[in-house]
Amino acid sequence: MPSRLPSPRRLLLTLLAAIAPLAMAQDYPSKPVKLIVPFPPGGSVDLVARLLGKSLQEQLRQPFIVDNKPGASGNIGAEFVAKSPADGYTLLVGSAGVFAANQHLYAKPPFDPEKAFAPIMRIVDQPNVLVVPPDSPARSVQDLIALAKAQPGKVSFGTASVGSAQHFSTEIFMQQAGIQMLHVPYKGGAPALSDLMGGQIDMVFDTSPTAVPFVKSGKLRALAVTSAQRSPLLPDVPTMREAGLPNFEVVTWTGIAAPAGTPPAVVGALNAAIKKALGGELGRQLAETSLIPVGDTPQAFKAFIHQDAQNYARLVKSANITPQ
Repeated sequence: MPSRLPSPRRLLLTLLAAIAPLAMAQDYPSKPVKLIVPFPPGGSVDLVARLLGKSLQEQLRQPFIVDNKPGASGNIGAEFVAKSPADGYTLLVGSAGVFAANQHLYAKPPFDPEKAFAPIMRIVDQPNVLVVPPDSPARSVQDLIALAKAQPGKVSFGTASVGSAQHFSTEIFMQQAGIQMLHVPYKGGAPALSDLMGGQIDMVFDTSPTAVPFVKSGKLRALAVTSAQRSPLLPDVPTMREAGLPNFEVVTWTGIAAPAGTPPAVVGALNAAIKKALGGELGRQLAETSLIPVGDTPQAFKAFIHQDAQNYARLVKSANITPQ
């Protein structure tokens, strides 16, 4: 019995379906691209997005517009991207909290980040800086620990949100130092820093790009950095290990993703463009603010998110954080 061959029309449709994503990638971008930042302006994620948008606009000849959509620890902006068309024109520039931690902090999370997004790249790693007001009685990490032990639950710390990198840095600090402090969550890192400088709260583990200028201007005092090595921008500031906590090292990160279902060719084109930018002026600009360019592949970033999510799950449990 002779085999049945596909009709010419079916062959044409199959061919068109196969080449459509490639053609889309070749034409991409053909209109403005939105970079959704799920936090207020002024924080480190916002800084990365704005530098990245400027670089991609120059390289790809289309506007890359930063759109801040803060709230719910980053979930509002992230959910907006998750529900956007999977065409590469609405992207999420987010933190470890959005991509890895929040799913363990909410009893009914609005989306599963490992299913809702197509990872593009982990853009940068960054240490945090433990900062206090310039008139704080704490002039060292050990001073701060002594204050907290003398007033259990009274010394306050600010964070960008519940489950943010600042929050988890402080939870690790409290566990290793054997202290308990009062958590004051904000809707972003910038308002937390504002209240810190105003004396409304006592300390913040802030991201280095936003903390360093205030430290250099004398508006804040840096007690330690959370990386394994000292920051070249703050060479006189010890690491947390040097300050008496030998097991303390926390480095957070910022990455970019598209809605799930975005054509792999578009994801690949974006990854290649960002990698090229990191190898040039963008990489230098980020390094000047103490950010460490990464530039991994979509596959590596996906695996990294999965591993970090497991790490956060263990930390949420050990810190006895109750999902909201």
